[in-house]
Amino acid sequence: MHQKAWPGLEPPARLLLTALGALALCVPGYVLLPLPYDLRQAWYMGIAMSAVGVAWLGLRHNHPQRQRDWVLVLAGCTGWMVGDLTWTVEQYVWPNHYPAPSDVVYLFSYLAFGAGALAFVRTRRGGRDAAALLDAAIVTTGAGILVGVFMVAPLAHDSTLSLAAKAASAAYPLADLFLLGVIVRMYAEAGAQTLSYRLLTLSMTLTLIADVGYEVEVLVSGRSASTRWTDGAWLLAYLLIATAACIPSMKMLVEPPGDRAETAPSRRRPAALAGGLMLPGVVLLLDGLIGGAVHWPVIGVGSLLLSGLVLYRMTGLLNIVQIQTQRLSELARSDSLTGAPNRRSWDHELPRACAISRQSGTPLCVAMLDMDRFKAYNDTHGHQAGDRLLREAVAAWSQALPENALLARYGGEEFAVLIARVTTQDATRILHRLRTVTPGGQTFSAGIALWDPQTEPGSAIAQADQALYTAKRAGRDRVIVYSGSRPDRTLPTFTTVTQPIVDITTSTIASYEALTRFTGPENDGGVEEVFRRAHTAGDGDLLELAAIRAALELDGRPEGHDLYVNVSARAVTSERFLAGLPEHLPGVVIEISEDPDDVALASVAQAVAILRARGARIALDDVGAGAQEFARLATLRPDIIKVDRSLVAGCADDAGCSAVLSALVTYANELGLTVCAEGVEDNADLVHLLTLGITHAQGYLLARPGQSWQQQITVPIPI
Repeated sequence: MHQKAWPGLEPPARLLLTALGALALCVPGYVLLPLPYDLRQAWYMGIAMSAVGVAWLGLRHNHPQRQRDWVLVLAGCTGWMVGDLTWTVEQYVWPNHYPAPSDVVYLFSYLAFGAGALAFVRTRRGGRDAAALLDAAIVTTGAGILVGVFMVAPLAHDSTLSLAAKAASAAYPLADLFLLGVIVRMYAEAGAQTLSYRLLTLSMTLTLIADVGYEVEVLVSGRSASTRWTDGAWLLAYLLIATAACIPSMKMLVEPPGDRAETAPSRRRPAALAGGLMLPGVVLLLDGLIGGAVHWPVIGVGSLLLSGLVLYRMTGLLNIVQIQTQRLSELARSDSLTGAPNRRSWDHELPRACAISRQSGTPLCVAMLDMDRFKAYNDTHGHQAGDRLLREAVAAWSQALPENALLARYGGEEFAVLIARVTTQDATRILHRLRTVTPGGQTFSAGIALWDPQTEPGSAIAQADQALYTAKRAGRDRVIVYSGSRPDRTLPTFTTVTQPIVDITTSTIASYEALTRFTGPENDGGVEEVFRRAHTAGDGDLLELAAIRAALELDGRPEGHDLYVNVSARAVTSERFLAGLPEHLPGVVIEISEDPDDVALASVAQAVAILRARGARIALDDVGAGAQEFARLATLRPDIIKVDRSLVAGCADDAGCSAVLSALVTYANELGLTVCAEGVEDNADLVHLLTLGITHAQGYLLARPGQSWQQQITVPIPI
């Protein structure tokens, strides 16, 4: 069994393809074979008539939904063929008569063909593209100056021609100008172009090239007979039109492209505009070189018209650039999820509002609000539901806020509100109104601070943030106004000790960790309890800041040894904590512990970026003891992983702990991180950690905390 030709095609489609293939062979034969004049004319008409017939059959076979545009194009093509046939007959029955009926047929065919092609573009676009029309007008005007000087003007002064002959001779170049404008308009069409569209555009281009070649030949030689190459170009144009009408993509040619994004114009478009703009100068140079009379009215009027079109086009481009710049600015200052102003907008608007408040003497309130238990909401309903909640909350809050207020997304589920010309009592009522419109039955906690004109704008944020944490500690779902720091509240007294961190692969001390030891009666319950109580009282971030600054001020740290300092997630996200740290932190490792409170990882990540910009490295403390270790690792991307003692103690005899430790080592090696084991107190565990590939360790077995910078470890490490 032999395979059928063109599998999957219907018999009419195969017949059309066969006919197109035969015509494709006939066109080069016409050009290359030496034929007598009469036979050449018959061959030419046979190809033209066959191509037109195949084109109409293709239209009938494909039967597009909108046929009017194709009918106009094929009517123009048919008119050209009828004009060729009429001209052939005229050579025998009415020779040397000009203009003749064939000229009328030709000229009207240009109009029909061009109108159909322009209708294609309008239908694809669903309307008019003013920019593309201007481009076509610019190129056509530039070419029109060339045609006017070298074709129309000489014809107007030719005394051997009758008025009708002059009109007919001038009409052909003008028809070609119209065709040029249509071609430029089609080439300027943005977006995807089907094969049928491209073939149709190429056929028009070939027709224009052949017309120009014929008209130049007539001007130079004075003969009206066309050459075989010109005829070949016209026949190829017929063939391309027939092919465009027969292939299936002709159905999509006249259908709207749908909802698709505009594509950037190609480089051909500005090149065509540049060519049209330079044509008046080229015409003037050529006119001077050939010694002809300078046709200043044509060149002058054309240049003025061309300049106006280019100026109008440039105005449109500048408007587009201005609109796009404005949109980009809006995007850069708005949150992509909620549409609210982002942190950048907030940082821009806060100093501006403070300056206005100081100059006018009117109050300015700053509020920080945070969604309650947002992480639990995400875990229960999914992150998409959490995103939807934030979007709906911003929309509801924006409607409830007065005109003199600004709502911005500060980070994660935390938002900042700026309210001008109101007291704290008014601001409290406004925030309570926001609570009533919060969607999904969700609640938020908020803190409000009245900005003091004698302070920096950031002080109001820190005060509102402190009031926010007070609201969360008091049970959430409430609004608290900052009432100022209590003068009777003093920070606990403490001292700082250091403990070596050992490189167990070389048995050398690599760095030190600073540890806080409380010395007063506040030490009841241990170090962690003291910090917890300080955070409950609203001073935890200040206490942690004081401990870190004391550690950084220790004298005598060995050169080349980093210093690890501990900080909680609550403290590291505090504005006043970050403001109190030194601007340059080289050689410092910020060791972030998991906070039992619901602190958003996104907020911690923002603080981590600030610390890294100051030169600090980041370590994650107590890895293996918390509930969101993978999220912390993936979000914060630490430089050092400090493994919690719960995984280290007894790991030599615990296969489960060993598996987790091995996984952490693999993860660290993949990302180039350092793994440090905490709480090493057994020699067998130490040897096992070394076997697993852990490179650093810390614990009583190696060195105890002390007041000085210890230089030796307690036990030798078997390498």
